Amino acid sequence: MVGETRISFVLSLKKPAMATAFDLRLPCPYLPLDFLFLLRHARGTRLSSAAKEQLMARTCVWNAIQVKVYQRVADPLAAPSQLHPPAARAGGESPKKRTPVESSLRGAVRNSVHLVFACWESVRLMSAFVVPGWPLRGGVAGSRRSRALYPHHGSAGLLRRRAFPRCTAGDVRGSYTVGRRLPSETPPPLPVPTDYVLISETAEWRRLVEHASEIDRLHLRELMQDVDRVRSLRAEYDGIYLDYSRQRVTKDTIELLFALARRARLVDKIRAMQSGAHINVTERRAVLHTALRAERNASLVVDGTDVVRDVWRVLDHVREFSERVRSGEHRGATGKPLRSVIAVGIGGSYLGPDFVHEAFRTDPEAFEAARGRHLHFLSNVDPVDIKRCTQDLSAEETLIVIVSKSFTTAETLLNARAMREWLWSEMGRSDEVVRLHMVACSSNVPMVEKFGIDPRNTFEFWDWVGGRYSVCSAVGALPLSIQYGFPTFLRFLEGARSVDANFYDVASPLAGNLPVIMGLLGVWNLSFLGYKSRALHPYAEALLKFPAHIQQVDMESNGKHVTLRGDDVDYAVGEIDFGEPGTNGQHSFFQLLHMGQTVPCDFIGFIESQYPLCIEGEPVSNADELMANFFAQPDALAYGKTAAECRAEGRPEWLIPHLVTTGNRPSLTLLLQRLDPYATGQLLALYEHRTAVQGFIWDINSFDQWGVELGKVLAKRVRKQLNESRYFGRPISEEFNASTRDLMERYLRGQVGCVFNEPFDYHRDTDTGRSPL
Repeated sequence: MVGETRISFVLSLKKPAMATAFDLRLPCPYLPLDFLFLLRHARGTRLSSAAKEQLMARTCVWNAIQVKVYQRVADPLAAPSQLHPPAARAGGESPKKRTPVESSLRGAVRNSVHLVFACWESVRLMSAFVVPGWPLRGGVAGSRRSRALYPHHGSAGLLRRRAFPRCTAGDVRGSYTVGRRLPSETPPPLPVPTDYVLISETAEWRRLVEHASEIDRLHLRELMQDVDRVRSLRAEYDGIYLDYSRQRVTKDTIELLFALARRARLVDKIRAMQSGAHINVTERRAVLHTALRAERNASLVVDGTDVVRDVWRVLDHVREFSERVRSGEHRGATGKPLRSVIAVGIGGSYLGPDFVHEAFRTDPEAFEAARGRHLHFLSNVDPVDIKRCTQDLSAEETLIVIVSKSFTTAETLLNARAMREWLWSEMGRSDEVVRLHMVACSSNVPMVEKFGIDPRNTFEFWDWVGGRYSVCSAVGALPLSIQYGFPTFLRFLEGARSVDANFYDVASPLAGNLPVIMGLLGVWNLSFLGYKSRALHPYAEALLKFPAHIQQVDMESNGKHVTLRGDDVDYAVGEIDFGEPGTNGQHSFFQLLHMGQTVPCDFIGFIESQYPLCIEGEPVSNADELMANFFAQPDALAYGKTAAECRAEGRPEWLIPHLVTTGNRPSLTLLLQRLDPYATGQLLALYEHRTAVQGFIWDINSFDQWGVELGKVLAKRVRKQLNESRYFGRPISEEFNASTRDLMERYLRGQVGCVFNEPFDYHRDTDTGRSPL
């Protein structure tokens, strides 16, 4: 079916003669959440549970409207000009005779992205489906004026109120025809599939389900005896050696997975991502974190802008500023050089850069470049985190980097204000202190300047960079370049670019595409074998923060329950990720991996250690002891230990049941030469693309995070209530459930003995209207 969003309206205008019904088929591949918010009290609405949760956050009453929403989405990557109402297709049924009102509305809206809501009291005309940057009558979508209604998504905020005694065609104004030619630089859209079904309803999926029952009869002990199979289940690219022979797969499994990838149009989706198509359909954005590490002479024009040129403009700014700080040219307010950096952010603004920082710390070249310098990360709003960050630092020698794209993130701004107070408490309340000791990574320059930061020290990043994919942007580039030097960060980008090239080389056989192989194996383990978790075991202490970062990349990306078109998935998606460096993890949770639930594992090892150590008289070096465990654990998981083997060791019969391990537990092994900035970039890109591959196969959006947004909305309500109760004595509202009310009351009572009073919250969404800055 042609992609569309179909909306059936019944408008009752309190006069029988004016009641009408009409069926609108809008040429739009999804229903934006800003429109969903406005259906808060619409009766009879058929919405997914996620949409209903979002609706609970807003209130908007529409009189006498009954709405039924049906989503008929074909391809979210299709251009609007490809989408037409079914009646317009050749061979379609002729439409039934309509009333004049119905005809006028239908004619005006068929090729329009505006919805018309008619009520007795008012007419509200909204452009809810406008792509930011496209021209509208009276302005540009996404401009300051048009963002008034719902600034987070750039929807045009045209809202008009007027008396409405009659419903006529003249009340339809400002419509925007989607059939307009797109700019020549816009990537070509994918063809709209006419046979869309859930991926689980395809023949390729069913064959894999049947094949999984065959695999259940095979044990890895048997599979590992087939030398040809073992040698066929490996791949190598640019120094990365991938061995997946200990996965519960055969050569037939891999061929069936490749067939599933073809059915899911994986290659087309990868190309669409590379070209800058808006594959993040719910936020109408491109997904271009790979452009952050593109070569300087590359070019990628998206929505009329060469994004690679913008990236290198910011990178040059980072290089220039970091060199001035490292050389001592840029000094603090008291004239001292800035030797310490505190990066203030949360989520992807913290986890990614922190992982890379730890990976660089003991690399010999990076260590020398960072000698005498210190880098800290502040993410948690817990005041203890602030104390730990600042307790050993001199404010006179500290630079604060605030990372917030919108410069409105509540936790980050609260910590930013705390850092500003810390600087002022040590050096005096001066604008010069903020100007010299604080910089920002943000796209909201006016808010940054209002905070007191010099706008020349603001480093941009873009809405096509998701937070969890932002480590290669200024988010990671600025603190890491100040700490380790810009050339070190460039090597990191080169490593990531290397794996990007492997991922995007879909013209070559997929058997050599490492991210695709790893992504398909993840789909196999979760959706067909039923393994709900995945453990990461880097046998390198320098990667101690790697599992936490990939945990966010993977779980925030693929923790979804509906497809791109809004259908509930009837198959398992989204793994639970955890991990620890080896050999620490072996003495923590490996007991469960060997004898409890089956958890597929990724083992990551390196031939050379960052810090080789060999003690005279010791029979084995530290590196060899580490790698001995690295090689042994995958076999222990695969083979296990049988009762016969226990008896051969002379174990008593009563003890044997406690010693038997079943084995048959899948894992894969990644072996690289050495952990340096280049290899760190390779690992980052490898796991980022693995996550994307899984999302493409499952037909989910791996690039939004509406569950996180819901938590933020609820936190604002709680924050406002705490302030009203503390300062105005208002009781906890009945809108909170009994459990939450009791907890909040206990919290407020317990604060009587606090050392300092909590400040009144002047957040923008409170009744005060005061700025948080």
